[in-house]
Amino acid sequence: MSLQGAVAELDKTIAELNKEIERLTRIRSSLFSGVPTPGTLRPQPVVQSAVPVKKKRTLSAEGRKNILEANKRRWAAVKKAKK
Repeated sequence: MSLQGAVAELDKTIAELNKEIERLTRIRSSLFSGVPTPGTLRPQPVVQSAVPVKKKRTLSAEGRKNILEANKRRWAAVKKAKK
């Protein structure tokens, strides 16, 4: 292929890409039509919930240890049953 042929092919590809960019831009515009742009809305006041938020429960070290030991016993039983 000659240099002129390569340039012509490149120009053709660029034109196709520009058409695709325009098409996608139109689609994007239609999707966002009627949707306010960020920063144009007033922030909504914070409304206190009627239901109080429960505190996150924590697990004591002893509780974690008990769960760990129970899991070890359970997996040991599973492994024993496979043999």
